[in-house]
Amino acid sequence: MASVLSVLSDSFSLSAHQHSEISSLSPSVSGSDTGSEHTRSSSSASHRSRQYNEFDVPISRICVQLERTALTPKLLQYLYHTHAQDGILTLRLGGYMSPEDPSWSTGCVDGTMYRYSEDYRAVSSQFEAARNDADVLLAISIALLRPIISYSSSDGSSVYIIECPAVAFPPLSYTPSFDPTVVAALPKDTICNIPTLEEWHRLWAIWDLVTLQMIPQRMLHQKPIDLRHKCLFYIGHIPTFLDMLLSKAIGGQPTEPRYFWNIFERGIDPHVDDPDHCHNHSEVPECDEDWPTLTRVLEFRNGVRARLGCLYDDLTSGRREVTRNIARTLVMTYEHEGFHVETLLYMLIQRGGSGTLPPPGFTIPPWSALAQQFDQTPQPSTPHVTIGPAELILGHDDSEGDDPNSKVVHDHEYGWDNESPPRTVHVNAFRAEWRPVTNGEFEAFWRKGGIPLPKSWVEEAGEIKVRTLYGPVPISVAQHWPVLTSYDDLAVYARSKGGRLPTEPELRLFLDMYDVGFEGGANTGFRNWHPVPATAGLEANSGKGSNGGVWEWTSTLFEIHNGLVPTKLFTGYSTDFFDAKHQVVLGASYATIPRLGRRTVRNFYQHNYPYPWVSARVVYDL
Repeated sequence: MASVLSVLSDSFSLSAHQHSEISSLSPSVSGSDTGSEHTRSSSSASHRSRQYNEFDVPISRICVQLERTALTPKLLQYLYHTHAQDGILTLRLGGYMSPEDPSWSTGCVDGTMYRYSEDYRAVSSQFEAARNDADVLLAISIALLRPIISYSSSDGSSVYIIECPAVAFPPLSYTPSFDPTVVAALPKDTICNIPTLEEWHRLWAIWDLVTLQMIPQRMLHQKPIDLRHKCLFYIGHIPTFLDMLLSKAIGGQPTEPRYFWNIFERGIDPHVDDPDHCHNHSEVPECDEDWPTLTRVLEFRNGVRARLGCLYDDLTSGRREVTRNIARTLVMTYEHEGFHVETLLYMLIQRGGSGTLPPPGFTIPPWSALAQQFDQTPQPSTPHVTIGPAELILGHDDSEGDDPNSKVVHDHEYGWDNESPPRTVHVNAFRAEWRPVTNGEFEAFWRKGGIPLPKSWVEEAGEIKVRTLYGPVPISVAQHWPVLTSYDDLAVYARSKGGRLPTEPELRLFLDMYDVGFEGGANTGFRNWHPVPATAGLEANSGKGSNGGVWEWTSTLFEIHNGLVPTKLFTGYSTDFFDAKHQVVLGASYATIPRLGRRTVRNFYQHNYPYPWVSARVVYDL
């Protein structure tokens, strides 16, 4: 007889190459007009019936206790679906409890013992963060769950309040690359990042959640940021871009209505100091009434998604061969949509609390309890770290120009044109601050005058607040988060400390040495919908940690380098911005999908553009 856990799934014991679809463990994501309808509705119902304590932490009378070493993703999935109440599971890891306590019962799954109580009455007014829990966060992510909050209990246990969010992204090691059944089994160490159709469905779920559940109808024709298009444009742009690149890769006519290609092809990035100066872009209607309706745009979107599904069917069955061009098209269009999720969110956050709706299917953060934890974040063991000298390889070997003549399709990592080719650079020794500049540090500097209020802040009745997608929060809550503001203003701050902002090689070297990434517990991939304090610099972790979930500015101009072959699939993607105004940006934010956490990804923004989720750390010459 099959075990309980094997009935759920045996996929967690497999390698990424062998991994079956993780979505079989959770409510399915869909491409419906309202995102993941099943997940959304069930989550909303459970949220309405919940009870909360005075710190806005959801409480449940059901608690499961388990030894930390016994925790596995499969077991966690079973415990959640068996014992969650009102959509949450209270999980205690470790700690002592009397075996004679009548309020606790014993359960056993495949030889693993656990205890549970249906009359759990723990009351806590102290929320000290659980320590050294990267392995627990990884298990939770693999199980497609998320912690609302976790904290250490006085009995030595760690308590996790866990929910099943509307959308969750698994770690890359549990995200297989597309592998058609007609292709012989690939080696386990194959390097490839072609998205599966299941990954597309997960991405569509987060895109639909943002565009159709966080943007009210009245905001569709509004511009949260003057330097970007109205919201409706992006809902049409994403399927149009996909449709156009599919036609380039496999031929065929545009999805109807074909005139969408004229208005939705390309967005805008005008010069901040001269908005009339802009790269080549689509000509959009001037009057609201001349735009297509949302219903018509969604019909078009569904047609394009169906077209992509047909392509995957053909590739899987062998009716069409997977070429380098097709593989690159799938990677490029997938990552393009991932980038735009974040672009749209940093626009929408400007209206957080005054228009933009909070993300549905995710519990509103218990800010009071979290603020306690943020205030207790351990400071670095030393103020700075000395790095280098060192030789460093930037980029990877992936030139679009090689595609017509290369037969290596699946054992290959695809990227954007500016990531290639690999090149070796020398990095001189330098000193770096362990963590990016915080809101609290930058506020003290801002109050001295000379720089504008960051666009990530808002001043209400003389009080500084920090914008979130849930609405502004007091700076007392967000003072330890990395500050999000322009390169120019952070460069001024760095100079005031006798330092500067790092070059691209310097920051890349630091991140290579000390950043733990999503699988090490970093705040990326929608673990949260807000930054958290950075954690790098602790001796106990050999200095390794995260930067809190932000991109980071570098002082390196975004410009051409030797061997770069401009893309023909997305003409002008990089070359249009070799204008001496854009800086290279590295890292990943809390809303960056795991696929874009690739080491070689280079983002870029104008030096005086204040809206994206980019911070910076100060470095010093030796």
